[in-house]
Amino acid sequence: MAAAAATIGARRGRQRGQAIVVEQELQRKAAENQMKKQQKEMAQSILDKYDKDKNGVLSSEELRAMLEDYSMHRFKEEVHPSSEDLSFLFGLFHKKGGKADCIERGELMSLLRAWGDFMKMKELVHKLTDTFDKDDNKAIDLEELQDILESTHKGPVKKEVTDWVMREADVSRNGTLNHLELARALLAFELLCKGEPHMRKDLSEGIHVDDSLERPARSRACLIL
Repeated sequence: MAAAAATIGARRGRQRGQAIVVEQELQRKAAENQMKKQQKEMAQSILDKYDKDKNGVLSSEELRAMLEDYSMHRFKEEVHPSSEDLSFLFGLFHKKGGKADCIERGELMSLLRAWGDFMKMKELVHKLTDTFDKDDNKAIDLEELQDILESTHKGPVKKEVTDWVMREADVSRNGTLNHLELARALLAFELLCKGEPHMRKDLSEGIHVDDSLERPARSRACLIL
């Protein structure tokens, strides 16, 4: 009798444990769905405010106005995104098959997170550019990026690592990095240092660490952000 009772008790315990797991998963999914709903509503609200021609997407000028207001509201800083900045964001977030020079509602929240990432890194990025831009062309080439990574890492960085960082960050594919692309390069390098294979949808959109690369030896300066 005691053995039978113990068996029944164990079975009930397992069933209760399984029920708790299922309940937790349902709660997680409900919270995730609620967050998605809120983000969709927020994106629609942004679109309604800045889509002046009511064509369902944000053009360059409409996106610039949105980012100017967002920068002031979120970071209390007056910022005027350049055409280069906008081209970077279009290149990073516009969906295949969509218009290359506009942002759709489903891309807005990821784009805002990316811009927020950049705003947090803007002072560092400008300082690094001023320090390491040897030819003073306001862009970072491969050799200058090598110097930046070794300086921030405070140690040697293999050339194949720098090559990979450049490929991941050079969204414009012109062989140099503007300010937004340098910020993306620093995030890519941090990912490699930490060994993280993927990211949220933000300024690191689409970056996947190359497993064949040897991670730079860890140092307290490796995680620079």
